[in-house]
Amino acid sequence: MSEEKKRRLTAKKAAEIATRYLAEMKNLRVYDISLEEIELADDRKSWLVTLGHPRSYLGTMKDYKIIKVDAETGEVLSMKMRIVE
Repeated sequence: MSEEKKRRLTAKKAAEIATRYLAEMKNLRVYDISLEEIELADDRKSWLVTLGHPRSYLGTMKDYKIIKVDAETGEVLSMKMRIVE
């Protein structure tokens, strides 16, 4: 196994980190957050985790966030809105 693979977070761990982060930032319950997509970025240095959560003002609609997680350290680097048309 290469040194790079040994150090990199798994997709599952990146999703867990992103979910906890979103829950804390938006004051949400973890079980209200759904994992929608996850991918290793093209540069292989970060995970892009797309999460969905109910809109507080319209319970049946969802908002989506893309959380960028450093693949080596697990640090959350950014959170952006994901626009779904």
